[in-house]
Amino acid sequence: MATKVYSAIETPVTFTDSTGDVAITLANLAATTGMRVSARYDRGAGSLPALHTVQVNMAFETTPVFGESVYIYISSSDGTQEDGQVGASDAAVASAYQLQNMMIVGALTVDVQAADTLMTATFHNVPILTRYFSVAVHNATADNLQNDANASSIVVTATPPESQ
Repeated sequence: MATKVYSAIETPVTFTDSTGDVAITLANLAATTGMRVSARYDRGAGSLPALHTVQVNMAFETTPVFGESVYIYISSSDGTQEDGQVGASDAAVASAYQLQNMMIVGALTVDVQAADTLMTATFHNVPILTRYFSVAVHNATADNLQNDANASSIVVTATPPESQ
């Protein structure tokens, strides 16, 4: 008899300026060199889901250029050390080299040439295997992110498999 495997969608965790679960200052994130890491998120002790869905929602202050991208990373941590040595607080990332020591999740590519317009990209089966993690963003476009708190966000949702 065949067994069905479903995704058990858990409670989403929102990374944004001030109204989400975890702080990351994305308002007016600078063009080209704007790099930011979120505060560290604690998933809790014990057995934890390995697979996640990461939804990226970004809006720009001015009209962005088709094909340019905003890159999303995960910085794993054991609670003391973290990938890229970026710390545990919402802060600027000092060097693009730090991002290279993190796991790249993917890129949101500009698909609408309009200011203040939300664009979304979703990435499935993203492995997060540590208790603690942060998200990092590199705005590699020629335009700042929208200069309104909470206009841009990253939503991470655990999606462990469930057999029936």
